Amino acid sequence: MGRRRVITNSARETVDLGLRIGESLEKNNVLCFFGDLAAGKTTLIKGIVQQITGIKAETVNSPTFAYLNIYDGPRNVYHFDLYRLNNSSDFLAHGFEEYFSADGVCCIEWSERIEEILPPDHMAIHINHLGENMREIWVS
Repeated sequence: MGRRRVITNSARETVDLGLRIGESLEKNNVLCFFGDLAAGKTTLIKGIVQQITGIKAETVNSPTFAYLNIYDGPRNVYHFDLYRLNNSSDFLAHGFEEYFSADGVCCIEWSERIEEILPPDHMAIHINHLGENMREIWVS
């Protein structure tokens, strides 16, 4: 997959982009999200979760304190928020790497914390906050 740049002008457009990304995902895809706090990582994941599982986007939230939310559907989505995680050793200690091959889709916020153990074929999504509602999103 080549690198693609998208500009969104609202949270709704960001969710809609997530819906489109979700259409092309297959089991065991690992999506790594990069961006500052409040960049829109969870907003984009809301659309992905809805597309894959059928769960409404507005019910999806970030698992900041639990590290992981599992959204059940025809294909599960494993939504990680690693903001509070120190490093990949902590990730491995929780046994989370098993989800990379659990026949679902992994969406990992703050994935730079575990960069050295990510599958080599992971998808990288970088989100830049350009304005109150405007986001620049790079998918590769």
